[in-house]
Amino acid sequence: MPDTQPNSHMTELAIEPKFLRRVALFSNIDGDVLNKLASETRLIYLPQGHMVRDTRRNTVSVDGLYILKSCIIKVTRSSQSWEAEAILAILHAGQYFGEIGLIDGLPPSANVATMEPMECYFLPREAFVTALNDNPKIALGMLPALTTMVRSADQWIAELL
Repeated sequence: MPDTQPNSHMTELAIEPKFLRRVALFSNIDGDVLNKLASETRLIYLPQGHMVRDTRRNTVSVDGLYILKSCIIKVTRSSQSWEAEAILAILHAGQYFGEIGLIDGLPPSANVATMEPMECYFLPREAFVTALNDNPKIALGMLPALTTMVRSADQWIAELL
């Protein structure tokens, strides 16, 4: 089984707070708190074709938030009743995934695979939860982005119906 642990591919470089602020999830978070989150974030590299998350085989990389620096990834959902897979999203540099697991700590509901070599920033869930406990204002700063996600999902479902 291939190694799926991001820390085996990590460098010691933290993300720049200004880059982190461009992520919708963190755009409303104050400077000192943003600096703390940025200091916990590391740059990781994964090869093309790497399954970052695979719900079919119950393999998951370390829980956390992945912010794409340079790459393209495919987010898919497998059918529970037959051999089929739906593409939910193709994500590019500047986009992110893992935000729901970052908050609730539950296993992912989608598969994520790199379509080219991946260079991204990774914020471990453990570091995020520690920062959240130290400063609950993080949650308030994240609410606008989270509600936007819910509204988008509602609209998407309405269009499907």
